[in-house]
Amino acid sequence: MKIISKFFNFFICTYRTEVNNIITNSLNSFRFVGHELQSTIWIMGSSIPHWAGITAASRSGGKNLNLDRLGVQVKWITKSGMKWKDLDSSFESEIKKWPAPNYIFIHLGANDLVFMKSKELIENIKCSILRIKVFAPDIRIIWSDILPRPYWHGTLRPKLVEIARKRVNCAVRSFIKTEGQYISRYPAIKASEHNLFRHDGCHLSQVGIGIFLNNIQAAIETFVLGVAKVFPPDK
Repeated sequence: MKIISKFFNFFICTYRTEVNNIITNSLNSFRFVGHELQSTIWIMGSSIPHWAGITAASRSGGKNLNLDRLGVQVKWITKSGMKWKDLDSSFESEIKKWPAPNYIFIHLGANDLVFMKSKELIENIKCSILRIKVFAPDIRIIWSDILPRPYWHGTLRPKLVEIARKRVNCAVRSFIKTEGQYISRYPAIKASEHNLFRHDGCHLSQVGIGIFLNNIQAAIETFVLGVAKVFPPDK
């Protein structure tokens, strides 16, 4: 497990070298008005980003994921047990209280897979994304892949749920690309790597959360700087 974690962190660091070179060349182009930040990002979702946000607060860089240097402010809007149907009302509630963010990072959908057909979930996801764009046309959407799990609660047919998860991710990625939006993938997080998960087989362990946070930070850097729209890059 340590080898996998070290390999992924090495990959992130190697890829970030290129990103950091672009940061150096790009910082002069950022425009600040007093202490006003250049970009805001809302991270919205269920338990995975919820616990990630709590863990981030105790890490170097804090909840802002060390993105201050890029003029980026991160706002965590999460709820354990959140389902896709809750996204629209949550977004509408926040948009009434705060200016629209530049980016919205959505990690959600895993809690729906056991109880909803993949086709219906895919359509709901598409409708929500289009609805967000109606509320805030300039907002940029970051789709965060639904993660695998060693154990899916509430079903006796976990293999079918895993098939549905892959189907949803694939369909939404295709839609997101068509819409010119962004995708965050997690190839290092595998259901077979049990040390990445808590004993419930559902939530990420501290090791898994560390990989998840590193991935999010690198992805946001990549997107904000215009390096790519998919992170890590497609093979």
